Amino acid sequence: MQAKGTIRSPIAALLVAGLFLFGCAGTAPPASDGTPRALSVLTYTTPGDATVLLPTLTVDTASSFVTDFIYDGLAVYDDQLNPHPALAESWEVEDDRIYTFKIRRGVTFHDGAPLTAHDVRFTFLTIAHPDYQGARFGDFTAIRGWAELAEAYAAADAEVAAGQLTEEEGRRRKLEAYAHFVETGGLQVPDDYTFRVEAAYPFAPLFTRLTGYGIMPRHLLEPYMSDLLHSPYATAPVGTGAMRLVSWTKNERIVLERNPDWRWSLTGQPAQIDRVIIQIVPDQEAAVTALARGETDVADVPPEMADRFRAEVPEVNLYHYTTFAYTFLGYNLNRPTYGDLRVRRAITHALDREAMVAELLGGYGQVAHSHASPARWDYNPDVPALAYDPDQAARLLEEAGWLPGPDGLRYKDGQPFVMRLAVNEESLLRRQAARFIQEALEPLGIRVEIQRMAWDDFLAHIRSDAKETYLLGWSLGFDPDPHSIFHSQGGFHAITGCADPEIDRLIEAGRSTTDRARRKQIYGELQAALAERQVYTWLFAQDTVVGVNQRVKGVRHGSPRGLFWNWEEWTVDPVR
Repeated sequence: MQAKGTIRSPIAALLVAGLFLFGCAGTAPPASDGTPRALSVLTYTTPGDATVLLPTLTVDTASSFVTDFIYDGLAVYDDQLNPHPALAESWEVEDDRIYTFKIRRGVTFHDGAPLTAHDVRFTFLTIAHPDYQGARFGDFTAIRGWAELAEAYAAADAEVAAGQLTEEEGRRRKLEAYAHFVETGGLQVPDDYTFRVEAAYPFAPLFTRLTGYGIMPRHLLEPYMSDLLHSPYATAPVGTGAMRLVSWTKNERIVLERNPDWRWSLTGQPAQIDRVIIQIVPDQEAAVTALARGETDVADVPPEMADRFRAEVPEVNLYHYTTFAYTFLGYNLNRPTYGDLRVRRAITHALDREAMVAELLGGYGQVAHSHASPARWDYNPDVPALAYDPDQAARLLEEAGWLPGPDGLRYKDGQPFVMRLAVNEESLLRRQAARFIQEALEPLGIRVEIQRMAWDDFLAHIRSDAKETYLLGWSLGFDPDPHSIFHSQGGFHAITGCADPEIDRLIEAGRSTTDRARRKQIYGELQAALAERQVYTWLFAQDTVVGVNQRVKGVRHGSPRGLFWNWEEWTVDPVR
């Protein structure tokens, strides 16, 4: 849930003030019998603040959690990950390549402007733009004309790098290619309420990609197309969603208030909660303390605390479910030490990950061996698994030239093996995992220096080549395509650093067929290849445990969709 800060301009501050004026009311709408009722407020406490509140730019769960309230997608997904109409009232798919969405009439943005298919198209054009500042460009290369657009951008960059074009000329070349794509590419609007997407070839992830993004307002954002990240709407968003932003005090709280015109839930009914307060606290311990004291309604509970919490805090209900998330030890593959597969395998062998699951997760999870979740259909349970084997770890290190020294450390070319392990300090679980790794590697002759960083600094560090090792987790999407993470042209390449032709080939094969059985086979091979290469040391796939105060009614169960999948049905009893 941790996230990165953003820059707010004076215009953004004015917009927030304007939203407060029309979004914040002292009383809730009257009950069905006409009598006034108390404002219904849900407080969610978390260690992580949002980063940016534009759906095409968000990459962290804290930001996505907020944008899911503020924006609607073309479809909404239930707890079984089945799509249902939202902003699109219907859709058709022809030849596994052509997607036609009929956009719902009568929907308005929070500022009162009507939503049309032009806003839908604009949302995806922001990703195609040469000044796009997010990580999702590679997710849409199957759209007709998009691959050619990518080639034009790469060619312009190459000519600038070679001195054949100036920066200005290169940018002009890119803008010309973009204008051509806008005119001729596979994103088209036949009429104001029809959005048509044509792919160059069958592309399995495309439907979830098209329906999963919140739709943004063209009339507000188009003037900022070249720098959406620093536009006023990056921190003062305007969507069509169930909630609208009232205020955002960085690293303290985000306040959202009910949009009375919203009806695009799974039930077709408006939200029952009038206000959502996302309270940001210094760390996970503080969030759990607030939950135990009754100072908040909802908070994640560290799995190892679940049993004690259940016994000692009876006024809180615990919901335990499997998700699409895993935690891993990442490496800078460009560093000679960690570019050596033998070293990465040795570190994996040195970690008793079954003990990690027992001690750190209280048994609420399982050891991870590759990029997958046991909750998702593509999971391959038979990938190569490296067992806990300290003796094999020592042998591999010696093969790699890391030999024991008189002080107990291992040395190579006169240099001691010192692992600098970065971890974001807001995460209790990752801090605990870092200490576990530190203690496990010490007998092997590796000294681990833990570098605790605030989330902003941590993200900047792992995106740079200054990193050595780091602890991070991925929360995976509905579709198993991992292009953005592991492909050599993926948007997160600066973090992962993976550049392997076989990995690229498998990713491209998996996304270019719509046959699920064939995709499952391909992704099984991909998971095996990633495990064999130990691109990461996969640690564990943790289950999620969320505590909810009993005054919150209507919570059904958690699922890979999360606990909030039916939040619009929830009600909150007034605090006595």
